[in-house]
Amino acid sequence: MNFSTIDYRVKDGIASILLNRPDQLNAVNSRMSKELPEAWNCFNDDNSAIVAIISGHGKKSFCSGADLADLPDMDGDLGEATLESIKWTSLQNNIWKPVICAVNGMACGGGLHFIADSDIVIASDKATFFDTHVKVGLVAGLEPVSLSRKIPLERVLRMSLMGGGERVDALEAKNIGLISELVDEDNLMDRAIEIANKIKIHSPSALAKTKKAIWDSKETGLTEALRNAWNLISDQHTHPDFNEGTNAFIEKRTPKWAPYKNEE
Repeated sequence: MNFSTIDYRVKDGIASILLNRPDQLNAVNSRMSKELPEAWNCFNDDNSAIVAIISGHGKKSFCSGADLADLPDMDGDLGEATLESIKWTSLQNNIWKPVICAVNGMACGGGLHFIADSDIVIASDKATFFDTHVKVGLVAGLEPVSLSRKIPLERVLRMSLMGGGERVDALEAKNIGLISELVDEDNLMDRAIEIANKIKIHSPSALAKTKKAIWDSKETGLTEALRNAWNLISDQHTHPDFNEGTNAFIEKRTPKWAPYKNEE
């Protein structure tokens, strides 16, 4: 599928979704806000695509958030729009296939959605992270709330309240758990592909259920989270990949996994 603001392609089981407005710092405009959910649904519906990498074109910016000169479309005026109008990330589109975020430059404001919602986040050693919402009179709400599930609360508050007056560099981002790995900027996509290659060999259904169990646990208490995880484990026992994985291990061969079904 062809997009005007996104470079989308699938190769060897890996989908790459690259934000493609480098001259505008890969800001999300009205067109990109429509194309992002379309791209995520393409990935979800494609049985040949096991894992996705989200990144941006260029080295200066991963995503600078919403384009204030061409604001993303919502399902009503700003005061009436619903949370469901924002469907930029995999989680916002209920995508349970694995997603790697490769931060190639600055990530600020709404660009932090992708960092908060991706499963594995790696970054260029030149990457920076900051939040400018309050600087332009906007509430820094969604991204900080999501990020507070990943990093210490005070660090979230400090970034949100300083309005970009202080930036988190790549080393600090790793130290506080905002990202899991620092990579030389010239090797960022190669490293993301290496990680994706280690993921894509596993059962697509098991990967999706594993991701869902973990992310769902952030929405509930421990007892309910464990019960939900157990239900997903039980469901997998009736899936063809359960017997295939066991048999392949015993027979010392590469398993032949069933195609992923997006209703899982």
